[in-house]
Amino acid sequence: MNLLIKKTGCAPRSFAVSVALLIAGLALITTDLQAQTDNFDTGTDAGWSKITSPDYPATYSFPTDVFGGKAYRLQGGAAAALTARVLAYRADRLYTNFYVAADIVSWDAGYTNGQVFGLVARASNIDSGLLDAVTFTVRINHVRDSAGSRGRAQIYGFSAGGVGAFVAQDFCTLVSGRKYRFVFSGTNNILTGSIFDLEDLTRPLTSMTGDDAAANSGFAGPPLPDPNAGGYSGIFNLSLDGTDPTTDTTFDNFVASELPPTSVTSPAAPHGMLGIPQVVNRSPASFANFSLAANGISFHASTLTTTNAINTNAIRLYLNNVDVSSGLSITGPTTNAAVSYHGLSSNVVYEAHIELQDALGRKTTNRWTFDTFSDAYLASAHAKNIECEDFDFDGGHFIDDPLPSGYATNDITHSSPINGSGVGYLDLDGTAGVDFFDYDGSPKTDEHDFRFFDSVGTQLGIIAGYYSDGNDPVITPFKHVFDTQRQKYLNADPALLDYVVERTEGGEWLNYTRIFTNSSYYNVYLRYNSGLDQPLVLGVLPSTNNLGMFIVKGSCTLGNNYRYAPLLDVTGKLAVLSLSGTNTIRLTMAAPQSNITKHTTALNYMAFVPALLVESAAQVNGPYTIEPSAIVEPGSRHVTLAAVGNTRFYRLRWDHAVSIKSINLVGGNVELTYQ
Repeated sequence: MNLLIKKTGCAPRSFAVSVALLIAGLALITTDLQAQTDNFDTGTDAGWSKITSPDYPATYSFPTDVFGGKAYRLQGGAAAALTARVLAYRADRLYTNFYVAADIVSWDAGYTNGQVFGLVARASNIDSGLLDAVTFTVRINHVRDSAGSRGRAQIYGFSAGGVGAFVAQDFCTLVSGRKYRFVFSGTNNILTGSIFDLEDLTRPLTSMTGDDAAANSGFAGPPLPDPNAGGYSGIFNLSLDGTDPTTDTTFDNFVASELPPTSVTSPAAPHGMLGIPQVVNRSPASFANFSLAANGISFHASTLTTTNAINTNAIRLYLNNVDVSSGLSITGPTTNAAVSYHGLSSNVVYEAHIELQDALGRKTTNRWTFDTFSDAYLASAHAKNIECEDFDFDGGHFIDDPLPSGYATNDITHSSPINGSGVGYLDLDGTAGVDFFDYDGSPKTDEHDFRFFDSVGTQLGIIAGYYSDGNDPVITPFKHVFDTQRQKYLNADPALLDYVVERTEGGEWLNYTRIFTNSSYYNVYLRYNSGLDQPLVLGVLPSTNNLGMFIVKGSCTLGNNYRYAPLLDVTGKLAVLSLSGTNTIRLTMAAPQSNITKHTTALNYMAFVPALLVESAAQVNGPYTIEPSAIVEPGSRHVTLAAVGNTRFYRLRWDHAVSIKSINLVGGNVELTYQ
């Protein structure tokens, strides 16, 4: 087969974005001489104490961990009509201020199980099981049915063995089979808990902070332990409810000390096993929005020691599952190698991971997502943005190019609307069953911030959790989290921030009518925040033909974990939409309605960006037609498509200048790269 190249494209446009990149210096690990650490590789729990009451029988064992060492498994049974409770603690040191951390490597994920597991501190009266303590835990089946479950993370107290008042809480669903690191600290009456995916210790999936004021006032339950009295630190699980009263959790790499480690810069956490290779000081950060492609990727591959070395020949970087390790630049000492990569493309969503290996052959992986979109590009005439809260109103009416609208964050009384009265979509009234479908029949208090009259949940930012507040101990405040402030909101008012559609459920939908430029071809990206995986479908009216599907990925909780989902076609490749003139598109929560997925996903906006089109012809002068089988991977600038005929001419069409760089025949496919 003869492959011929025709280079075409439009004049390029450039957009300037300034990003300050600061790579913090790396401090070597410091050791608190009074700290307790245990990786359980001895296969014993020497130095650990436990509940001794026969009311709480338990089994302790030491399964093999991924590095060939051991972990610590706590299994609880039920006796004397009680549910299970297992606690192992270090009795060789009392802490008032404390830092305690451990890996959670596995647990019984059965949905009938009422299991809670995590970390305990300032504990006393432990032997009987009727302890006083503060804890940081996840209740894995806080909401459950036969379809599955979702969890909740919480900082709360024990009082005389009973579950007492909470300090902070937030929905958080852990994925069975993945591993996490829990970190819990307390300084005086301020308590903080964080959960990291063990494959990304650079940034917690969720973090919460509160004080003990509400509990100690008597408003929210029994007082927490006196922060000046001190207590023991450890790991535990218990069963609160459910038809299965037993517990089963496996921990590893425990550490307890008075102060947090200084080996990494907050909000990162060090790996619990000393000397394990670890990614630190990485840029872009996890879930980073509007990263400048020209800045590339940089990080340190470190063992946080001065002796154990990184095998620099084994460092690997994968972008959207493509190995780009040949483009890495590696300098500096092998215990703390500086690594960089400068081959990113603009306006791309990246799923990335780094693989490291040390001199002992131990391997770790760091996974994260980020994007290189430009705020200016998404706001330009090339793209079309649809804010998810800007759905149709009054039975199919719409504003094609609305101004950003809402209320400033300092406008507590909502007395000064920004771009209201139909300039933007603020407080326009949608028609149920025509402009939207929502299971709620009426607006919900505190969940109709943007569309006051509609039952669709619209909220300023995301309410990511609850925490106690010493300034007003009889009130539990909400924690609001906001996404990146885009320039159009800043231009409208510096205090105007993003809204989201929230309180979503399976089967609900929203209609959006807009005018698209004639003969425009788009890829579509949904920006969202979700605690659980679930699909959304994009269709077009009147037939609601399926244009593609967004596969939403859960990130533990509705926190600050915003990310993009690309619209995929039925084959799983990047969908290309041809939209011309006035179209009404429908965004549908595709999962069945259930208690598990409801209220777990918040929708920010949809970005319609110009699609790269691959065209081919049998003759050099055409006619050229679009290749529908083309699989385009923007991150690696790579295209794969089926070979047709003995001779074929190819060209690319985009919104800016682009040319074919290489072309090859591999098996029955044509593979080309572009620049």
